[in-house]
Amino acid sequence: MNKWLLALGVIFSLCMFTACGTSDAEGSSDVYQIYYLDEDGTGLVTEEYRRTAQDGEDILAVASDLLDRLQHGAKNDKYKKPVDPEVEITDCQIKETQLSLYFTAAYNKTTGLDEILSRAAVVKTLCQIEGVDFVEFYVEDQPLMISGNAVGMMSGDTFIDELNPSNATKSKDVVLYFAAGDGKSLWQITAEVTYSAAEPLAQLMVEKLIEGPENIEGVPSGNLLRTVPAETRINNVTIRDNICYLDLSQDFTDPLPGISSDATVYSIVNTLCELPNVTKVQFTVEGEQEEKYGDTLNFNAPFERNLDLIREDQ
Repeated sequence: MNKWLLALGVIFSLCMFTACGTSDAEGSSDVYQIYYLDEDGTGLVTEEYRRTAQDGEDILAVASDLLDRLQHGAKNDKYKKPVDPEVEITDCQIKETQLSLYFTAAYNKTTGLDEILSRAAVVKTLCQIEGVDFVEFYVEDQPLMISGNAVGMMSGDTFIDELNPSNATKSKDVVLYFAAGDGKSLWQITAEVTYSAAEPLAQLMVEKLIEGPENIEGVPSGNLLRTVPAETRINNVTIRDNICYLDLSQDFTDPLPGISSDATVYSIVNTLCELPNVTKVQFTVEGEQEEKYGDTLNFNAPFERNLDLIREDQ
């Protein structure tokens, strides 16, 4: 009888131990995809990381753990680390849903596509943390500058990256606004665009507006008119505090015949405001603010989306 009681006690203890272990794991385990550069340095790959949350830990504690994985922890030794171990992360701050990372000057040793993909890997990894929507980089307490321009705030959607380098191109649906036949109102269209390199999504969308509807496959260009002069160049695109700062070349100021200045301005503004991290657009021309653009006044102030110009009878 005592042997049976002992056996039952052991079985009960094992069941309790197993049940408690499963409950704790299911209740406190979070799964993240950690992004790394592939062995060729031409795209991003991911590794699953399952971490056990600690009682009372905050966003910064989780971010610090994920940053350590990015800098030291790839299981596949062929994957390249997005943050070189020689680069020190001196500070990490959270304000509302924006995470700010501070790097030493050694960060600037990484350039070109390597830098873009590495930055994308960090941002896409950290934006998985609940409560983090945006990430901003600082180097020696100054905003990260690329080609003389501040990079600004980034989200997981900021980057177009090649997650599967075996494919030459990928496709994505974007929402664009072109002028209707009257040249004063706008039509909203969804277009599938292809890409093959890391590029800010905001820049790609403005480039599509400059190309015009006639150059976008699958778009009924006969019903649409271009709004931006074809000679326009994008000097810089930066997103910061939900404002997209867009600097265009002087060619932008040459109005298109039959297109109102409001249609031109809001085709860009409405298009960029389709991005989840953009609520306003601030224009400059060759780095300078202008008081008016054609008949559109207050061109030196940020513009919000304008739904009144959108037609539904396309």
